[in-house]
Amino acid sequence: MGSRVVPLRLDAKTLELISMLVRLGVFSSKSEALRELIKAGIKSYEGVSRIAKAVEELFKIEEKEKDIPIRLEGGLKQLLEERGRV
Repeated sequence: MGSRVVPLRLDAKTLELISMLVRLGVFSSKSEALRELIKAGIKSYEGVSRIAKAVEELFKIEEKEKDIPIRLEGGLKQLLEERGRV
């Protein structure tokens, strides 16, 4: 799985921060800085990703069984009701 070029727009403040990190020697280039910072950001969302995948699996079970696989009480149940999932 090789690397690919992705066009990206950044605001001036963010770009200046990236440039400063390069000038300070934290990263050797803006590309390296962006790659590493994006990886760190993605890693910080791993828990959210696991939860999203689990919810998707529950929705698949719901579709197959024509009923929700678990009954929830409280805020999450309310959220699902508002989205028409319960």
